Amino acid sequence: MADDSWQTDDPNLELGLERVMELEIDVESPIEIGQTGDGQRRIIPILGGTVSGEIEGTVLEAGADYQLYRDRRPTELVAKYAFETIDGDRVYVENRGMRVADPETKARLREGKPVEPEDVYFCSVPEFETAAPELEWLTESVFVAAGTRQPTGVRLAVYRVV
Repeated sequence: MADDSWQTDDPNLELGLERVMELEIDVESPIEIGQTGDGQRRIIPILGGTVSGEIEGTVLEAGADYQLYRDRRPTELVAKYAFETIDGDRVYVENRGMRVADPETKARLREGKPVEPEDVYFCSVPEFETAAPELEWLTESVFVAAGTRQPTGVRLAVYRVV
């Protein structure tokens, strides 16, 4: 028998978003692996960048975005990298997401050309790990991010689900 006690109109189940940081991530030219059967596999090395908002710091030159590009389906994104705060604390990030656009816009993205942000659905779910007690809050919430692809990098606005 189904449990009918869970109601979607329960006011205690409302969720909100709190913007907590912005990341500007600089990237290198893609390393093309090739057509793997599931799509075009490529690795985009991360060169550095900045973190601003509730956390200030620098994206480290470590990690990459592992992409699976498909013509007719969303591009899968799995970025693994780290940043260091201005206080010297380090945070590991694993960010899974997708990018969806029409074929013409996808071609421009793959060529590293600018595109209008509204022409691309680019969202992800970052997870954080850190040894810093004052940043433990990063490990205790769910986060979502909205992104825009720039010719030489990525901009992410990161929100905590509250």
